[in-house]
Amino acid sequence: MKTHILAGLVTLFVLSLDGCGGGSSPPPPAPDFAISVAPASLSAIAGGTSNSATVSISPVNGFAGSVSVAISGLPAGATTEPSSPLSVTASAPQSFTITTVESTPTGSVPVKLHATSGSLAHDASISLVTNPLIQTSQSGSMLYLQSHANGHTARIGVDTAWGGAIVEVSMDGVNFVNAHDTGREVQPALYDGADQYPWPNMTVAYGWNPTLGGDDYNQGSPVLSQQLGASSIYTQATPLQWNPAHYGGGMGAPVPADMTIEQTITVAPGTAAAFQVHYKMVHTGSDTHYNGGQEFPAVYVNSTYTSFTYYGGTSPWTNGAVTAVSAGTNPSGYAPEQSAALVDANNQGLTVFVPGVYPYWNASWPAQSGGGGPTGNATVYMAPSTTFSILPGQVIEGDVYLIPGEAAEARTTVYQLHQSLSDSNIVTPIVTVEAPAANATISGTTAAVAGWAFGKTAVMSVKIYVDGVLNGSAILGGARPDVAAAYPNLAPVDCGWSYSLDTTGLVNGTHSIVLRATDASNNEAVLAPVPVTVTN
Repeated sequence: MKTHILAGLVTLFVLSLDGCGGGSSPPPPAPDFAISVAPASLSAIAGGTSNSATVSISPVNGFAGSVSVAISGLPAGATTEPSSPLSVTASAPQSFTITTVESTPTGSVPVKLHATSGSLAHDASISLVTNPLIQTSQSGSMLYLQSHANGHTARIGVDTAWGGAIVEVSMDGVNFVNAHDTGREVQPALYDGADQYPWPNMTVAYGWNPTLGGDDYNQGSPVLSQQLGASSIYTQATPLQWNPAHYGGGMGAPVPADMTIEQTITVAPGTAAAFQVHYKMVHTGSDTHYNGGQEFPAVYVNSTYTSFTYYGGTSPWTNGAVTAVSAGTNPSGYAPEQSAALVDANNQGLTVFVPGVYPYWNASWPAQSGGGGPTGNATVYMAPSTTFSILPGQVIEGDVYLIPGEAAEARTTVYQLHQSLSDSNIVTPIVTVEAPAANATISGTTAAVAGWAFGKTAVMSVKIYVDGVLNGSAILGGARPDVAAAYPNLAPVDCGWSYSLDTTGLVNGTHSIVLRATDASNNEAVLAPVPVTVTN
């Protein structure tokens, strides 16, 4: 009996010892893996193959299996090499490339990598950027830049025999630009507010008017320099005076203007069919060409594209409905998205986006006879509202975007460009002098000098010069509801200005009053001199 009791006590003691210290050890962690891919982004030209990406597997807790990596999210027409899924081990990373076709949509898309081994699963991702195929070429005097993407080919062409003016903006072989003569392309043309044409009856041919393409005798502006890069076109030219007779020239005697115009054309970043045209215009003269309306640029298209289309509402960049009117009615309109298009009945044509200028566009149908082709006289015109004063040594730079094809698609591209651009202002204030009138007789200590002024940004000062000497600064803020009504959504009601000129310090006789108005962007408008006679 004692023997059994003793055995039981021993057993109990052993069980008690086993229970000390918290029990048995936890099981070891299960094997797992991690996936990584480098680089984080691939790029390919439409119809080409990307650079390579490498998928690596990192074992965790002794993982030694094979991982299947499925690749998804590729754009239309794109495939991987090797084909998905990839088989990857820790000791054998796997590289792959992505091949696109010509119709693969351009842009950036996320590509997902889903890795599995048994019940284990992990994800990684990269981005694929598909770019258009960009090519340049030359044929005689023509320089071409074309972009092939999304199954379409957009092309722009400049003629170096005509100063490098743009004579082609086409989509799939259809050119929208008229090229009847040296004045009918897409090009800048400049004017002097004190030396204008006698509109509307141009019985006298005169006026300071450098035109990139050439002159009224179809004499082309000389190109000083040209360069055809792998993805760009560059020209530098001396524009001709459109009316050489004003300067003693004529047929066989073109007159170079006191300007140079540099033009650099590329495919706008992130787009498939928008051509970015950067202009740098330099005044080489020491004189002043006074504030006035400019063509930056003049846009001439063939006669089929008669519908002038733009957004004319007060809520830009919200995809609001557009306005479409016949260019034959010579329309003009408030266009706060700073773009407009000339299109045909199928909404095909040319869209032009010019950031940095006033949100007004105008169109006309200046010639309706002749054929409608590239050499036809029939044409349709549009241009944004632009003002410059061209001072000694003045440099003016800005960008124009030309988008051929379907107008709604082009507007989407304009929105895309707008999001990538900072707000700019390259135009001078719009200013008028209402008093005194030219050749007026003034006297006394408070001769009225008055008018109105507004800009794309606020007008900060209006300064009055008499015979080239600063006389004083005008008082700003006068109420002008009539001007605000004439320029809705642009001119503020308080755009009037006034100044009292003390003439008693001036000798009797003829004097000259010049105004200089500066906006918040430091753009300066210099107005044509107002001649007056002082009689005290």
